Amino acid sequence: MAAQRIPAVRAAVQIMRDEGVEIVFGCPGAALLPLHAAMAEAGGIEQLSVRHEEAAAHMADGWARTSGKVGVAAVPAGPGAARLVTGLYAAQRDAVPLVCLTGREGAGPGSGGRLRHAGFRPPDLLRLAGAVTKRAERIEDPARIPGAFREAFRIARDGRPGPVLIDVPADLAATEIVHDAGHTAGSGFRPPQAETPRAVAGHAVPAGDTGPAPAAVAEIADAFGPDAYVVSGAAGPCARSGPPGWEVPAAIGVRKALDSRGERDAEVVVVVDGHDWAFMAGELAAAARYEVPFVLVTLTPPGQDADFTDAVKLVEAYGCAGRRLIGPADPAELRSVTEWARKEAVSTRRPVLMEVRPA
Repeated sequence: MAAQRIPAVRAAVQIMRDEGVEIVFGCPGAALLPLHAAMAEAGGIEQLSVRHEEAAAHMADGWARTSGKVGVAAVPAGPGAARLVTGLYAAQRDAVPLVCLTGREGAGPGSGGRLRHAGFRPPDLLRLAGAVTKRAERIEDPARIPGAFREAFRIARDGRPGPVLIDVPADLAATEIVHDAGHTAGSGFRPPQAETPRAVAGHAVPAGDTGPAPAAVAEIADAFGPDAYVVSGAAGPCARSGPPGWEVPAAIGVRKALDSRGERDAEVVVVVDGHDWAFMAGELAAAARYEVPFVLVTLTPPGQDADFTDAVKLVEAYGCAGRRLIGPADPAELRSVTEWARKEAVSTRRPVLMEVRPA
């Protein structure tokens, strides 16, 4: 293909498509408008808007674990972008390949060097993310964008996988460059293997030393059958030590990856500590909006006081349904509520809550 003169961000989107990107998780913002416009024009890449920057990284993490591809998150490079660091650190710990894009307000010649929100200076993302990524780069030349994007996917995949961050000023992203798609196509997308360390025995199970006891997770998983994808912080074959609440956004990434490969009937089950899940419960609104169904089981261990939050009312406020079980679970009642939750998730295409509290 002959070289073309196109906006640099269009070249970046072409590379993302070449690399097998099917969805980008992120927060909207003015600095990302060139990227959103280029993805909409090119087609083929879904955009899922989240409420919290950290959640975008966890969603991309869940996607990568399940699909075997590189997960992508994109957020504005404002003060909230510092929240990405927690998600990047979790991906680094577990060797999950991510490419995180941060859109920065233009401060080049066209903007007179002034930021639109001068009172809210963006953090130094390169210094923040440098310790928890394989590479963190700020683009200073629009001609560098295609190469930076191609290298980001290669670096995220090769060797021990991990996260990469690219910080792109909006004015540079919109600048036209001469781009030869054939010349930059090098590493290219490599399809996932039949089985990867992030997808074991058909289960996307980010797990670690936090969350409900393994026995409780196993009991819940058994109620859904061996083919269910369980997302939990209990010990398991895919060790995961995530921050409080990571399970809900990660499950959204898992669910979207399953849908993309035609497994819409596969069940996703989240088993999470009753005190931790509410940290990112706001992402249930995104799951409801984008029709992302899964069953969310919250467990409050015996001997611990139930949280003051009314979990059922909270999920209902986000447009989801929920039921509560109190005290030692009667097997017949547990089966009944489980079957209700499974059917409700399928019929509504939304998350459904099963809250288990001690008496």
